[in-house]
Amino acid sequence: MIRRAALLALAVPVLASCGSKSAKQEQAPPPEQMHSLFSQQAATPPAPPAQAGAAKQASTAVPAPAAAPTAWPLMLTSEDVRFQVHEPLLDSWNDGVLAAGSLVVAEPTAQKSVNGWVAIKAVTQVDSASGVVVLQDLEVTGTSFSGPAEATQGWQEFLRWTLPDKIKTVALSRLESGQAVSRARQQGAAVNVEAPDILISEQPAVLVYIDGEPRYVPIKGTQLMGVLNTRVLLVRDAAGMNYLHLYNGWVRSASLQGPWEVASPTFGAAELERAARASGHVNLLPGKPDAQGKSPTLSDGRLPKIIVSTQPTALIVLDGPPRFARVPGTSLEYATNTTAHLFRDNAKRMYVRVGGSWFRASALTGPWEYLLAPSLPADFWAIPDNSPKSSVKRSIASARTGAPTMTGGSKVVAADRRTATLSVILSGDPVLKPIPGTQLNYVANASVPIIQVDINDWYAVQEGVWFHATEATGPWTVTSSVPPQIYSIPPTVPIYNAIQSRAISSSTDVVYYGYPTATSTAAEGGAVGVEDQGADYQYTPPSGLYWNWSWH
Repeated sequence: MIRRAALLALAVPVLASCGSKSAKQEQAPPPEQMHSLFSQQAATPPAPPAQAGAAKQASTAVPAPAAAPTAWPLMLTSEDVRFQVHEPLLDSWNDGVLAAGSLVVAEPTAQKSVNGWVAIKAVTQVDSASGVVVLQDLEVTGTSFSGPAEATQGWQEFLRWTLPDKIKTVALSRLESGQAVSRARQQGAAVNVEAPDILISEQPAVLVYIDGEPRYVPIKGTQLMGVLNTRVLLVRDAAGMNYLHLYNGWVRSASLQGPWEVASPTFGAAELERAARASGHVNLLPGKPDAQGKSPTLSDGRLPKIIVSTQPTALIVLDGPPRFARVPGTSLEYATNTTAHLFRDNAKRMYVRVGGSWFRASALTGPWEYLLAPSLPADFWAIPDNSPKSSVKRSIASARTGAPTMTGGSKVVAADRRTATLSVILSGDPVLKPIPGTQLNYVANASVPIIQVDINDWYAVQEGVWFHATEATGPWTVTSSVPPQIYSIPPTVPIYNAIQSRAISSSTDVVYYGYPTATSTAAEGGAVGVEDQGADYQYTPPSGLYWNWSWH
């Protein structure tokens, strides 16, 4: 019997055993291996949020007819294209209105499959007896595919017209799981974030971040020592001279604090640079291209300000003194001469987004205080969709629900359960560190994020794919069941940026994972500690490891 019901609030306890005892999985036929990027049309952002709390899942007054559970994935055909539409993943569920998104795999005849995304909105009624949520007045609010628009426009039109009559129910357990993840994220976001040193430079500048005091180790086959605990290419010769790769060449200084000068090293710098590039994990400090797309060089002899820091530091670079422009329809102004997200309100207070977190100060010189996204002024939610800062509105809107946003773009990975493997390096025996605000631990000396839920359950993530093991050392197997409390890990923990991936759908042979890309959150400007700008979900191992770049 369908009846008016509210979802029970799910607590976030430590699960006793979640890898081998996974929840019921969504069914999907085994597709080809996929690793593609797609964007979802942005939905209208919500009004300024109230205090975080359990959402209300109110039903409509008149009960809907009982509906049999929808068989997922939906299999649809249009001309010579077959579509797999997977069970929706919750974005928000408030006052009986569900906003969700579904992975769509388009399979054209004799062509490779193409990933897509469909955003939906519907009025819900909970049928607890059947374990389903009935969807009414369903509306497709956005569609997109990773392929060219001209080739997929017909697909999108087909889905917009077809899906409202096809999607009738969603499993109650699926939405409860999404709610649990949302609450976990809100819990993690509530942990206070200590402000880094936020430096404002009105001239060209680069940040060289070293995780603590520099640790020098020998570089095999040379007389050089390399700094292990940094992502830049920084070495020291036998005479004690420091060499740093910058732009298209090298600079040197007897002290890490400068002064620096252009150098032409003779120690095989070209070979060292090639090896660093081949690793794919070294920041060679190439600099930002100008308006004409030309990258900076050392040929004119003019150096940027080189800031070396051993403490968490954010560098915001402006082209001269800050120049502010009004955000139409709001009391906010934003700095136009920086790629950073720097705002000023009508009380002249400054707001800046650093590493996914917001900070406020009465002046550019600080001191800066941490702000939860829901505590930002309401005008941030009123930023027009055509504003250069519209991505900021989308990012803070996602913070309202705590759900991992798929609004601006997502990356989808399909992992074959039989062949996917975890590549991990442990520097000695596992070293566990507690995660504040949770009962979880993480392995502090691992090259990928490894999380201990309990003595028998360990989870690791690499390139968006989740693995489970009964011991920290493995063996590891692909899993589609990630405990919700993992998403309560606060942004203060080093592994935070790497744990955004969620299982979208799974079958006996394959698991789909999705995670936001740099374009789906407001892109960062400047440089923030070890964080590689534009790669919000990349993991940087701690200083006890090789940072994915070994000198040995």
